[in-house]
Amino acid sequence: MCSLPMARHYVIKDADQNALYLRDGQLMVGEPDGDNCGAEKICMLPNRALDRTKFPVLLGIQGGSRCLACVETEEGPFLQLEDVNIEDLYKGGEQTTLFTFFQSSVGSAFQLEAAAFPGWFLCGPVESKQPVQLAKESDPSARTEFYFELSQ
Repeated sequence: MCSLPMARHYVIKDADQNALYLRDGQLMVGEPDGDNCGAEKICMLPNRALDRTKFPVLLGIQGGSRCLACVETEEGPFLQLEDVNIEDLYKGGEQTTLFTFFQSSVGSAFQLEAAAFPGWFLCGPVESKQPVQLAKESDPSARTEFYFELSQ
C-alpha cells in the first residue's frame, strides 16, 4: 500500500459517474460486474521533478505497485499499466515523465494531460466497460473530464 504521507487515494469516475476498475490487466471505465470487481482506488502522488505550477501527478493502482504510463507506439501515444512502484517514482531515479500527468481543473472535474505527450489526455471511452486510453482533447468522442472522490 502506498504509505507516503502526501499520498492521496481516489476513486476516479467519468462524467456518467462510471468508475475506473481493473479487469484482465487493463484499467476500464464502467459499472464493474462480478463479485470480485469493484472501483479501483487510485494512489496519487506529486512528481517533484517537473514544473509544480502544472500540477504533475503520478497515478498508481493496486496499492501503488502498478502505475499508468504513456508510451510511444507506431499508432501514437498509448496508455498502459507498468509494474513499477509509485513510491520509487516519487523518490526519483528512473525517468518519470512517461508516468506523469498534468492535472488541471475544468469546473468541478479534472483533466489529466500526458506530460510526455502534450495535447494528449487520459480519456474514458464513449461506451461503458472499455479501457481507459489517451486521446487528443480535440477528438469529438474524447471524454477527458473525470471526477475524483477521496477514498480511505
